[in-house]
Amino acid sequence: MRRAVLLILALCFLTSITSPGFSEKPLRLFFEKNIAVERQPGEEHVVKQGEWLFKILESKGYSSSEIQRLLPDIQSLNPHIPDVNRLMPGQVIQIPEISSQAAAVVVRPKPTKPPGSYEKMPYVVRAGDTLVQILQAQGVPTKLIFSQYMDLFLSLNPDVPDSNTLRIGQEIILPVTSQDKQAQPPAPPLPPAPKQAQTIAAQPRPPAAAVSSQTGTIQAARQPASIQAAPAAQPASTPPRPQITPEVLPASPSVSGSAGLTDGSNATTTAKKNERVPRTGLPLVKTILEEMRFKFVPGDESMFPLPGSQWLIVKMQETPLVEAPWGEKILFCPVPKNAEWIQNANKLGMKVCTISPRWDLQEVLNKLATSFPKHFRLWGAGQDLVLSHDGVGVTLQSPQIAIMERGGQKRIHQVWTRQTPETAPLPQGLHEVLETAQVRLIELDAYNELSRLPTRPRESIYVPVATHMELIRAMNPSDPEQTFGQTMPDSLGSLLQVLRDKDLLRQGMVHVSWSSGLQNRIAVQVPAWTVSGGTARIIILDRRFSDPYLVSVLSNEGYTCFVLPD
Repeated sequence: MRRAVLLILALCFLTSITSPGFSEKPLRLFFEKNIAVERQPGEEHVVKQGEWLFKILESKGYSSSEIQRLLPDIQSLNPHIPDVNRLMPGQVIQIPEISSQAAAVVVRPKPTKPPGSYEKMPYVVRAGDTLVQILQAQGVPTKLIFSQYMDLFLSLNPDVPDSNTLRIGQEIILPVTSQDKQAQPPAPPLPPAPKQAQTIAAQPRPPAAAVSSQTGTIQAARQPASIQAAPAAQPASTPPRPQITPEVLPASPSVSGSAGLTDGSNATTTAKKNERVPRTGLPLVKTILEEMRFKFVPGDESMFPLPGSQWLIVKMQETPLVEAPWGEKILFCPVPKNAEWIQNANKLGMKVCTISPRWDLQEVLNKLATSFPKHFRLWGAGQDLVLSHDGVGVTLQSPQIAIMERGGQKRIHQVWTRQTPETAPLPQGLHEVLETAQVRLIELDAYNELSRLPTRPRESIYVPVATHMELIRAMNPSDPEQTFGQTMPDSLGSLLQVLRDKDLLRQGMVHVSWSSGLQNRIAVQVPAWTVSGGTARIIILDRRFSDPYLVSVLSNEGYTCFVLPD
């Protein structure tokens, strides 16, 4: 027991020498730093494959002008990226938030003009146009333009940042003075009265304000007095002069006459306003090219990165960017551009086609033909283009026939314009018949608007099969015994043999054609047997030509069609 106590005491002594006790340890102070760090405004975006700065910012809701203004700020927010124009997949970029964009939006003043006191009219900006000149041409007073109609224009066209930035070919909405709100023209001044009527002129007249507000009452009170006073004012010694009739010297314009004049002028103005004008320029060119499978890049302005931290800015309304069916990108340039801009566009694989500001359709087609001879070719005006597909012949003639080739396959596009509003559209089924021959028909009305009859479902078109009874019923000859003999044929074969023996069944080509003007023509030729000897124009088609759309076209042209049975 004694030895154990000594060992414990020795162990405690050694421990106190090697390390101090817990009470002798120095105190350690720990400070937690909770200082708020200001975070950069915006959000982080991880760059994905195929993305660039403009595309990222555009997806966040920024316009092209705002992107261009914020480029220096974006560079300062991302010092870890040496060149923001060359983003790599996986990079993290700090971009502004949408809320910061909203603060930069210009708040336009609310228009003071009541909504019901003006009318909306679409308009396409032409070369040399300014907003003031356009509104003045529509009859808006200059004073109203600067006081009210400028704000109205901006409210009706939210995509126009400034009234001074109109572009050629831009489609805008104009606020024009409403016809029923326009002030009526003032009454014509009275011609000088003769000396005999001086007493009439001396009579007091009601104020002008009362005349305008109470026209009917004053007219009823004044006109009888003036007519009765005229004879009394003539002196007896003076020989009588011809009395001035109310038609020459009216006391005041009548209410009904004023209303009739106003209604007549309003009707004339409305008729001129509602008169349709054929579309021309960029809208027509865009319609035709889109029907030819060209794709116009949407948007007002786009920016494309160039090598060396530069950007190519393309204003779509001024120089439209178009993707051709064969894959190339085309920049139509109706305004002068410097050589550097054109060179930068070529670096990005864009072909610049310079055209006139008139946007003439034929000129644009010719430019495409000269710029892309391997893919786009124009057929000569006045020359027949003859095609054949599965035995059906097609003949085309038009000043605007384009032949496009892609991957060894040719596609033909023909522009067909009706000359007058009364001209009937092409028959149903003709578009589908031409499609089988790789011909796309672009049908326009007299106002250059796309216009064609709707396509009928193939299953809804009835294709009659030839039988001897159906043929006899369709022929309906005046003398059946003379046509068929004393014994009526009892089968299709016997009927055809009788018709052939009497030279009433002939094999040949059936022609149907349509024309519009001097140089627009479409013709279709089909092999068929024609049956004569009756009142109807009967044709019998082989099973190869039993397409429902072809039968529909032939029937529309007055033929009674039958198809031979299997």
